[in-house]
Amino acid sequence: MSATLVGIHGIGQQQFGRHQLQAQWRPALLDGLERASGRLLDVAPDFRLAFYGDVFTSSITTPGRKGASELDLSEEELADLIQAVREAVTDDELAAAEAAPVKAYTRVPKPIQVVLRALDQRYGPHAGALYLGNLRQVRRYLRDAELKAAVDARVRVATSNGGVRALIGHSLGSVVGFEYLRQNPEHELDVFLTLGSPLGLRMVRHLMPDPQYQPKNLAVWANLRDSRDPVACAGELSAFWAGVRDLPLVDNGGDAHSVERYLSKRESGQVLIDSLENLVP
Repeated sequence: MSATLVGIHGIGQQQFGRHQLQAQWRPALLDGLERASGRLLDVAPDFRLAFYGDVFTSSITTPGRKGASELDLSEEELADLIQAVREAVTDDELAAAEAAPVKAYTRVPKPIQVVLRALDQRYGPHAGALYLGNLRQVRRYLRDAELKAAVDARVRVATSNGGVRALIGHSLGSVVGFEYLRQNPEHELDVFLTLGSPLGLRMVRHLMPDPQYQPKNLAVWANLRDSRDPVACAGELSAFWAGVRDLPLVDNGGDAHSVERYLSKRESGQVLIDSLENLVP
């Protein structure tokens, strides 16, 4: 069965499956289209989720969670992660976090504890855990060639039946989506919508096979972020890829990185309606 839109999910979905995540994405997608169109909609467009969560078979410990063991990080991974998390906070915020009483992240390596606490202070509770979890899984996707090949294959399967005109990538899914565009230049797409993307982070761009690649098989690349989403802290993607259309910032409330909150925004729906003829009946 063909699909007009294909979504690519983010990290931490190992315990779920394609049908479960589609059930989360589809109504949020429909809400965004409804808000953008200004009329009630009951039927979502053809949509399929490219699911790869089970490819990440080994779990990633969530820092700061009660009972979690200390993260087992190599020196190389620790160096990469420290560099990356420092992109999200200022020196003043680091100093304030270091001076504050130690209440969190005591089970993670000491060089990274202060940075994670600074992330919590800037972006809200658990932001450090979210950010570190994203960075670790993005890094693993880009560094583990066998795992990357398996993830990329899932996206090719989801887009192989014809009729796919749009990719929607959330979080790590935006990196996976970029790699799909790079590897499949023959697939012409009307729109690539990235939500809460870490693509602008130096660590991510440093590890990408070709971060300078400018997709030519794409009519529109639109990027949406919440200023309080730590994963998207690198800012506008147009600073790195000339063809990106950075949309106005949105407010996702207390769950800044939520894919459902991104999808249900009028801004998301408007990009899809403007880019895809007859998407909304």
